[in-house]
Amino acid sequence: MRSAPTVKMSDSAVRMWAFRLPPGTDLKQALASLVAGNGLKAAFVATCVGSLARARLRMPSTAGETAEMLALDEPMEIVSLAGTLSPEGLHLHIAVSLRDGRCVGGHLLGGCLIHTTAELVLGELTDLTFRRPQDAETGYRELTVSAANRSAAERSDSHPDSRRSAPRDPNRG
Repeated sequence: MRSAPTVKMSDSAVRMWAFRLPPGTDLKQALASLVAGNGLKAAFVATCVGSLARARLRMPSTAGETAEMLALDEPMEIVSLAGTLSPEGLHLHIAVSLRDGRCVGGHLLGGCLIHTTAELVLGELTDLTFRRPQDAETGYRELTVSAANRSAAERSDSHPDSRRSAPRDPNRG
């Protein structure tokens, strides 16, 4: 029998990042660049609306089973994007609607290209760190949450009233 999950509660400040990705941008690559370029340690997708010209998804599978990939090459609307982001990896699920109104979703892979726009809002939990150690039971790198080890300057910078420069543009290397 599995033990109950360990839940981390924090009085962490939440810093929000709002931005738009233009046509032709690789959605996952842009998010990874934003995380790396801005030193985000524990981020999440608050919302995303937009469209894709091309989608690459990993479909659900059971342990030990070869995962199937789904490739879509047509205009589609982003219905939902959810997940966690950290320097150790992104875990993102996306749902898109096709021209005929059907919806399909799965694990976001690289190669999902923006069609007209993607408008995103990310949240960053400034006093937490997300890590992704290998999990022996699932075979995947699974999320663990811990308190961030931040300097006093970084902690004061995480206060909601602090002044920050604009986030590093995920569209520029």
